[in-house]
Amino acid sequence: MKILMVLTAVFPPDSRVEKEARSLSENGHNIHIVCYSKGAEPQFEELDYCTIHRLNVSNFFKNKWSALALISPVFFNKWRRSINRLYAKYEFDAIHIHDLPLSKVGYYFKKKYNCKLVCDQHEFYSNWITETAHMNSRLGKIISKFSDWEKYERNYLKLADLVITVAKPLELNYIKKYNIERIVTVPNTPTKRIFNNENINVEIIEKYKDYFTLFYAGGIDILRGIETAIIALEEIKKRIPNVKLLLGGKISSPFNPFKIAEQHHVLNHLEFVGWIDEEMLPSYISASQICFFTPPANRDEINKTIATKIYQYAIMQKPIIVSNAEMMKKFVESNNLGIAIEAGNSHAFAKAVFRVFDNKFIVPSNFVFSNLFGEDTVNPLIRGYASNR
Repeated sequence: MKILMVLTAVFPPDSRVEKEARSLSENGHNIHIVCYSKGAEPQFEELDYCTIHRLNVSNFFKNKWSALALISPVFFNKWRRSINRLYAKYEFDAIHIHDLPLSKVGYYFKKKYNCKLVCDQHEFYSNWITETAHMNSRLGKIISKFSDWEKYERNYLKLADLVITVAKPLELNYIKKYNIERIVTVPNTPTKRIFNNENINVEIIEKYKDYFTLFYAGGIDILRGIETAIIALEEIKKRIPNVKLLLGGKISSPFNPFKIAEQHHVLNHLEFVGWIDEEMLPSYISASQICFFTPPANRDEINKTIATKIYQYAIMQKPIIVSNAEMMKKFVESNNLGIAIEAGNSHAFAKAVFRVFDNKFIVPSNFVFSNLFGEDTVNPLIRGYASNR
């Protein structure tokens, strides 16, 4: 089967897309990926497992037009034209839409070319977008009133030949809420090729060897609970003067970790290293004493999924601090991998740090980490495609 994957981001890096593309390729499918370009990469690139087609668009288009998609045709029209050129040339058997916004465009090609439509939900989009910073600004609230993402989600997921989600509770949620029958779960688990103790950069280990490092990797915004850890530094530094909070990822305004750190007199204990390539993540995790993810536990999208970073931290055998988000809390506590705290409670965060610092919490050596690897979790995807040939 010739498959076109559609991604409203740059590629690489995207570990979920790569894992799925590699798995499908190894099972005999011909994979193409159309995505955004950073600007320097080739517009056409052939890798061993896929062919990449990159679109040169403005940063404004990348970052703003998808939010306006339900009230303006610009976003859909641009993507429809670009994909149409590829379909005319390659005659794909399936269009695989990564995340919700372009599902409508995917359905257009399903009807036009009689191809299969696969909607791959990286998150519970309609639940997530209402809590984002840009949708809660003054302009965002106006846009949100005219953008019924839940209705859009219901309509187009029901029209798909296959829906993919990231966690079993979300799969059950879609079945119950939207009466979707053709659905499988493919967790966001890591790959052995990257997450192993051989893939360690010694220079990074040396750089942080004199610090007690707390590490977070991923999106940096108001939905992640990062301020809980920053504020906790004010208490932590009194007992652990060499504590360092290390953030790797992309900062989304209006969230400003430096301003929060300055207000709490811990700016010299905060370090931001920017986006970390996935190949380098094991090194930063290994260089740290604790890894964390403490988001507010007030959304289905958080309570019914386990973030990829939790699996990554676990595989590298680091103690993990999480909030009381349902699935992450259960996973961490039931496997004795870390400590769950009340979301937003900086004092509880500090107490959890002290438990690790005082050697009162150690990750067990008998946990079966091999169960977490991405290569072992793609079978539902392969079966889903096989049933839609």
